[in-house]
Amino acid sequence: MRESIEDIRKRIEKIDYEILRMMANRTAAAVEMGQMKAADGIPLRAPAVEEKVVARYVERAKEFGMSAESASEIATLLIHESIEQQGRIPRPALSKRILVVGGNGKMGDWMCRFFAARGHKIRIYDSGDNDKFPVERDLDKGVKDAEVIVVAVPISTTEEVLKSILALQPKALVFDIASIKAPLLGTLRNAAADGLEVCSVHPMFGPETASIIDRNVVVCDCGSPSASNRARELMDGANLIPIEVEEHDPLMAYVLGMSHAVNIAFAEALNQSGKSYGDLNRAASTTFRRQAETARGVASENAQLYYEIQHLNPFNNEALTYLQKAVDDLKDAAAKGDREAFDRMMREGKEYFGG
Repeated sequence: MRESIEDIRKRIEKIDYEILRMMANRTAAAVEMGQMKAADGIPLRAPAVEEKVVARYVERAKEFGMSAESASEIATLLIHESIEQQGRIPRPALSKRILVVGGNGKMGDWMCRFFAARGHKIRIYDSGDNDKFPVERDLDKGVKDAEVIVVAVPISTTEEVLKSILALQPKALVFDIASIKAPLLGTLRNAAADGLEVCSVHPMFGPETASIIDRNVVVCDCGSPSASNRARELMDGANLIPIEVEEHDPLMAYVLGMSHAVNIAFAEALNQSGKSYGDLNRAASTTFRRQAETARGVASENAQLYYEIQHLNPFNNEALTYLQKAVDDLKDAAAKGDREAFDRMMREGKEYFGG
């Protein structure tokens, strides 16, 4: 007798259950491996092994008529789930006493929760109370007791807070997580030259991020290689980008400054147009919807933080000058009917992104 659509749906439901059960079994095996890694102090990520797993999925998918892209996505998803579970396994031998200065802020709270989940002992130095982590009221005592000090305060106050901490001659690893490093360069370089364990870190994500796995974290060397190495160990699981601290802001002028400006300007242009977002969205193309979604996310972010990213990075003016020129060139090419100039911009853009 021929199966009905409902019969096939029930069969698919059973298969889905088996897939989930096998995924759970795989994750359980990964947790066993993670416990061994934790005991032996082995890093969470093994990029060469991960590449082999993805390649294995892609190769075997051919036997079942599956696309390489789907197989790669499934393998990557399973790898991330395994690493995420392994990252939650405490590592007593690596556990540190961490003081998060500014721990009541959004990114400070993220750092507290992240490090606590990895088995570190957390204290906060900040105004106000905290119902999850103990609050240290005496900065001198907090600095002396800590093995790691994380400065997670607004960019505009980071230098002042860093100077207060470094004046106490801490033996701990000290790093900030500011989005702009220009105001801190002298302080960081001088502290490293004085023999303090200092570096600078920039998580390239916001406090709503659930997992560090495959997220970018920039680790800036300020003259103390050992400090940079220790910071990278603490952020294990992320995509770690080691650079010199002076390289940071020129990159961020484009990665943050320009990308934020494009989306803020896009939202402002729509607002000034007099056309409602509802009307535009009803007739939206795929490109418009993607851009509007990104712009809406940017518009919902912390305005003070985004202002400081624009205002405090000395390289932003250069990036925005290039942006303004590109908009002017595009406008001129369209207005003057210069097809050659328009084609050139499209072609060079394609080549820039790899063809």
